Amino acid sequence: MRSITLIFILLVAALPAWTQSPHERSARMGVGINFTYLDNWWLGKKENNYADFLNPDAAKKKEAEFANIARAGFKTVRIPINFGAFANYKQPYVWTSQPGLEAADRFVKAALDAGLIAIVDLHHVEMDRSIKAADSTERVAWIWKELALRYRDLDPERVFFEIRNEPHDIEARAWRKQAEAVIKAIREVAPKHTLVVGFHDWNSRQAMIDSKPFDDDNIIYTFHYYDPFIFTHQGATWASPGLSDMKGVPFPADGKAIKVPEKAAGTWVADRIAAYGDEADAGRMFNDLKAAKAWSEKHKVPIFLGEFGSFGKNASLADRCRHAEAVYSALGRLNIPNAWWEWDQGFNMYDKGTTSIAPCMQKAIDLFTKGRAAN
Repeated sequence: MRSITLIFILLVAALPAWTQSPHERSARMGVGINFTYLDNWWLGKKENNYADFLNPDAAKKKEAEFANIARAGFKTVRIPINFGAFANYKQPYVWTSQPGLEAADRFVKAALDAGLIAIVDLHHVEMDRSIKAADSTERVAWIWKELALRYRDLDPERVFFEIRNEPHDIEARAWRKQAEAVIKAIREVAPKHTLVVGFHDWNSRQAMIDSKPFDDDNIIYTFHYYDPFIFTHQGATWASPGLSDMKGVPFPADGKAIKVPEKAAGTWVADRIAAYGDEADAGRMFNDLKAAKAWSEKHKVPIFLGEFGSFGKNASLADRCRHAEAVYSALGRLNIPNAWWEWDQGFNMYDKGTTSIAPCMQKAIDLFTKGRAAN
């Protein structure tokens, strides 16, 4: 009997690390942040397939920021990378930018050296339809098989693969088919690493709730949450018409009428302005996130809020902090790991004129830990 017990213990001890569940891995993610830069394809030129967006010297200087992220108390860093700009667009596919790949490698290494969990996120592969077939299933699967080969020897407890950021302009069924192909391609060479997978309609919360998990037991499911959108994206020139003209939208709603910008007349932005009194409410936002948690519990799979935050151009810091408090408080109470968008660009948490997190933002972050501890 003792020998059987000993054999069992030895077999369990010999099991590979990937047998740890994605639930256990997600539990260690805690509060995270997005580290943008290698996703900025729009800084390149279309005639160069945008590959020239990368400045290797500037990228190298940014590597020190990962240590700053860890010192700020974050546990996880999501690294959006436009690997699509580093490869050609017709079969046979080949990498065309070694500097881009090397910059990605250095970012991942810097994150690990800082003690962070690193999410390698395939970001903006479609270049917003600027290049035909950039996001074809064959190409995305090829990219991921290459990346899985490249990173499969890194610690699967600390390096996760997010297969595609915010799939959009694609039907649910088509996205599911592409995701399955990508998952298969990765699993052929990297069976140990946890995948991070979202759904159609820009990784929306509702798209996740309306979908079923994939046939893979090592996935953390992700969604994004920027509600109320007219607050979080006021001043944004790249979003929906009229948002760039919005300024000083408060959080929470103060009962005062918000003027509809001329460009937004008759659009969904105007509808959101009309509903803002109801939407800019911490209780409603908690219920939104609670519905995502309920989906997680129903399907017995972990979830991760991969993006949330607010643009700092036209919103006051005080309002942004109140919004952050509402989200972090809910995430802590619901025990949902997360990553704020973003560390050091337009959605940053800094005090004005500094590169230090504002005290009111730190107070908001701390609500996550307090809420989690109370569970």
